[in-house]
Amino acid sequence: MMTDRKSDTNVLLITPPQGLWKGRAEKPWNSTQPLGLAYVAASVRAAGHPVRVIDAYSQGTPGDELHKQIRNFAPRIVGISALTPQWPDAQQAAGIVKGINRDILTVVGGPHVTALPEEAAGDPNVDVAVIGEGERAMRDICDAVAADTDLAQVAGIVLGRGGQPEFTAPRPRNTELDNLVFPAHDLLPEPSFYNPFPSWGRKGQFSSIISGRGCPYNCSFCDVTTQQGRKYRLRSAENVVDELVWLNQTFGVTMFSFRDASMICDRDRLMRMLALIRERRLDIVWTCNARANEIDPEMLAAMREAGCRRLQYGIEVGNAEMLRSIKKITREKVAEAVRQTRAARISAHGYFIFGFIEETAATIEETIEFARRLELDSASFAVMVPYPGTQEFERFRAGGLLLTEDWRQYSIMGRPVYRQPNVTSEELLRATHRAYRRFYLRPRIIGRHLRKMSSPWALREYVRAARKTFLN
Repeated sequence: MMTDRKSDTNVLLITPPQGLWKGRAEKPWNSTQPLGLAYVAASVRAAGHPVRVIDAYSQGTPGDELHKQIRNFAPRIVGISALTPQWPDAQQAAGIVKGINRDILTVVGGPHVTALPEEAAGDPNVDVAVIGEGERAMRDICDAVAADTDLAQVAGIVLGRGGQPEFTAPRPRNTELDNLVFPAHDLLPEPSFYNPFPSWGRKGQFSSIISGRGCPYNCSFCDVTTQQGRKYRLRSAENVVDELVWLNQTFGVTMFSFRDASMICDRDRLMRMLALIRERRLDIVWTCNARANEIDPEMLAAMREAGCRRLQYGIEVGNAEMLRSIKKITREKVAEAVRQTRAARISAHGYFIFGFIEETAATIEETIEFARRLELDSASFAVMVPYPGTQEFERFRAGGLLLTEDWRQYSIMGRPVYRQPNVTSEELLRATHRAYRRFYLRPRIIGRHLRKMSSPWALREYVRAARKTFLN
């Protein structure tokens, strides 16, 4: 007779520590809550399974300590989530699990696994790879293990099967996001542990939040559409504000960063959300990502009144032709959006990337000058990393321009992993340093940021950022 022993199915969810693959775990400078894993934990717990989360990435947990915690919890199932640069660490973590007990089911998921599920499932220490969002898939995996039924009946996964990966039936994306249980923040370290970027929020009072999934824009360097689809699936305004209230009242969070690709894409939902924040008298501040073609002065005024203090625009490049190709927008529209944002007394941040295949020394200079001409309060510059699952990865690979598929080197802080046709790797790396110096070492920008150093913590974080930016 088949039995369902959920209470005996201990489930452990892990973010692998950075540097585990080289035997030296490192604690990151900045860290935020691993919302994806927290959502999975909440779903698994709601299904009746005992669950624990080890955010080993944010905590910099050494390998021997991770081994001890896994052994002490005695899980039947271990789930490990990883971005591409973390995949080698995830493989090491899976090896630690199997070294403790080969019978523990190892399940991997996250953006890298979704992009390359067959490769992930082919690892000898991986039993199951989850494709796409993990809440329902992991719940079904845990239910199957508890009931001792065949995992091949679980949709949306790849079974390792001793090095011969087997795909199960595809799983449709969840379109009813209001039905998701709020992330299991109680299974994570206290909010005071996490150290967000200073411009996102203050240590001890901060949390990330997601109001929707997917993105209709399909930018060539971004893997969101591969992970979540081109349809933007939105939570209702009421559901989002309920979570804001819950986090505020339960955990004392007063600063939020919406991590959606563009939280403001549905104007009616946004305006309803802003009205609810005001109606419920939520004393919070928040930031979000936005596109320059989506904002207008009325919206910005309402956002400011409801606590928005910073908009982060993915501008990417300064060359007009590349901007139209990559972002489907004009320089004039970007400049207008930034002006309107600052006029509404909301800080404007710009993200910029060097290294597209079309990049030249001239387009690099155009990007730096464009960033300087805009009325931005702050800006970030980086060399593009063509992650698996993006169009840029396929373009570089098809052109024979990828130098390596060693995922340990796919770090935004490392050297380019591709040969750029028109500029050298050294020129790309120098471009980021030159851009930071020319953008920030201006009196009006220095003055703005000095005024933001309102606490010893903020001062320390700004000094650390300046040292990493200008002295490395």
